[in-house]
Amino acid sequence: MKMMMMEVKVLSRKLIQPSTPTPHDLRNFRIAFTDEMSPTANVPLILYYVNNSSKADDKTRIKQLLETSLAQVLPQFYPLAGRYVEESRLIDCRDQGVHYAEAQVLNCHLHQLLGPEMKPEQLNDLLPCPLYAADGVTDPLLSIQVSTFECGGMAIGVCISHRIADAATLGTFLCAWADACSLEEGRENVCPVFNSSHYFPGRNLPKLELRIPQTNGQDVPKILTRRFVFDGRAISKIRSKVLMNCENGTTKHQYTRVQLVSGLFIRALLGLDRAKYGRSRASLITHTVNLRNKTSPPIPKHSCGNFCTFAVANCAAEQAKSPGLQGTVNLVGDAVRKTAADCARILNSGEDGNMVIIDSFKHVTEIICNSGGDLNVIMFTSWCRFPLYEVDFGWGKPIWISPASIPAPNSCVMMDTKDGDGIEAWLSLDEKDMYMLQQDHDITTFTAA
Repeated sequence: MKMMMMEVKVLSRKLIQPSTPTPHDLRNFRIAFTDEMSPTANVPLILYYVNNSSKADDKTRIKQLLETSLAQVLPQFYPLAGRYVEESRLIDCRDQGVHYAEAQVLNCHLHQLLGPEMKPEQLNDLLPCPLYAADGVTDPLLSIQVSTFECGGMAIGVCISHRIADAATLGTFLCAWADACSLEEGRENVCPVFNSSHYFPGRNLPKLELRIPQTNGQDVPKILTRRFVFDGRAISKIRSKVLMNCENGTTKHQYTRVQLVSGLFIRALLGLDRAKYGRSRASLITHTVNLRNKTSPPIPKHSCGNFCTFAVANCAAEQAKSPGLQGTVNLVGDAVRKTAADCARILNSGEDGNMVIIDSFKHVTEIICNSGGDLNVIMFTSWCRFPLYEVDFGWGKPIWISPASIPAPNSCVMMDTKDGDGIEAWLSLDEKDMYMLQQDHDITTFTAA
């Protein structure tokens, strides 16, 4: 079935405040230096749920439960109901509220979004605010939009400010909200703690500037986001292809799904860049690394804030001329393994430990700034293994989860497929580059949709 022209009509907007006031001694929340360096952006996520009831009363009750449980869970996440004060590098936690909207989706059933005709830019209408509406004095740190489809299905779109949270924090919030909404017993007790500044006190560091095209009255390249699905069988085939080029068909390293898919895209993007410029250019490749399970001692998994750093791989122009798949998989794998090893000493090496994180950000920023634009920058982030498909508000787990269209060129967000065996890669490229990439032999061979 062809994709209809989906229309999203916002029915109401309001601010939801915590059910109990935030104590006065918590009114000023200092952000960490990892928060300072995060870009001015919102982290977007949309969860899709099928209709399990035909009763109008049930739908009304569900909407009431979502609002009530949100207010009940916000005292645990009190900074998210505040506002960011950039000049002071703090969150003003006076319970200004979370932006909450209800909307109706017209001319589209939920199942139509699940097919190959889906265009990611359509999904942005299911989000409560623009991706880069952040850091302003009136910008909410958390925004939610509950959209109902004509078939009764529902999409819950969430934007959380990167100034105070990463994707793992968003996952923690969603699990806690779902637990508060559901009356089911025996669920894991989610106990969030906003402690990033305890580990990484603020330093008044500059934020990372994303390479978002600015119009300024001039023509700019159109950035497209497209979804590439690699199921479990495709991942196994990519792994086998890499191992074929290893001595004796073995390797001392265990290749992860994320590393294999990253390597596949890197190889394709290096070739695309070479064809576009008529020569090989130096490339900078980054992969976001979650610190929570890599430090010693480990940072608790429900720690909220920005607990991430960059794994950085530099690819010289000569190296980019004819990279094999094994070479690009090893390129990203070696960078991630080195960063993971460095992370183990972050918490027990004093200032040297902090510099592991700061240096990775500074390295990326300085190389980009000093390149004069003659640098191929490729940025990956992985949301795999976050329990997002477990977010059950009481009427079942999501049938699908997605980000949205993110206009940051040469960037890729990876997520689990619903069965947990594959990967959905959401890649953003210049429109002409995207057309060329979609013709790449390896990409077309291994993608399931």
